[in-house]
Amino acid sequence: MKFTQRCWLKDYINFNTEQRKHAKTAFEKDFFKLLNNAVYGKTMENLRNRVKVDIVQTKKRAEKLVASPAFHAFTIFDENLAAVQRKLTKLCLNRPIQVGFVILELSKVLMYDFHYNIIMTKYGDKARLLFTDTDSLCYEITTDDLNKDLERMKQYLDFSDYPRDHPLYSDENKKKIGYFKDELNGQPCLEFIGLRSKMYSILSERGEKQTAKGICKSVRQQQLKHANYRECLLSRKPSTISQNRIGSEKHHIFSMQQSKRALSAFDDKRFLLEDGVTSLSYGHYKIG
Repeated sequence: MKFTQRCWLKDYINFNTEQRKHAKTAFEKDFFKLLNNAVYGKTMENLRNRVKVDIVQTKKRAEKLVASPAFHAFTIFDENLAAVQRKLTKLCLNRPIQVGFVILELSKVLMYDFHYNIIMTKYGDKARLLFTDTDSLCYEITTDDLNKDLERMKQYLDFSDYPRDHPLYSDENKKKIGYFKDELNGQPCLEFIGLRSKMYSILSERGEKQTAKGICKSVRQQQLKHANYRECLLSRKPSTISQNRIGSEKHHIFSMQQSKRALSAFDDKRFLLEDGVTSLSYGHYKIG
């Protein structure tokens, strides 16, 4: 195998990163972030999931397609219109999966390096990891002066979203790739409640931030408060909400009101300890 190596995406990534740095609205920031993320997504696309869809209006044509060895499924819209799905008989695997794979692995290296070689080396048992996602870490840290500690770690951090009068404010690493940002921008976190994966609430001096996967943003902002997360954790009782959404079935668009479970403290991805709050990963050495 022979190949040449070069930074063929560098100019594109740097351009979008620079444009995001100068963006003035949330839409612009998200737009240029998406332009980079979309490229990564296409490098990892599984082309084997694709199907060929034929829209047919005659019985003869439908019977011919259904008889094909590649036939997969069909959908009838009405008596004169149907869609027939067929699996691809020829497939060109032309996505650079190795690129997406390396990006993900380098991301893991950055996350593990920061956690074990920076945070754990400095704090040890005084740092407690509350949750982690693909590109984020949330800690409970016991220290005499957190600002002084963050100042010493500034080569890993982006303080550009801090208030300009904050002692740590700096735009030196603004929107640079590979730098961590403070989600609360210098505000002390008063309480964290994590119910399960992608379902947590953070209470700070200036407000609250909630996540609840599958719940509409407007409903989450209006109906879910930090107190609801605390109640769910302590009572172990799930809560439900009502939300309106636009649905589509067989190309017919409709609006509907949906009753959905919003909060639940049942986490089947973690091993819950006797206190009913602390949990460990399955396979942890402390689990008897």
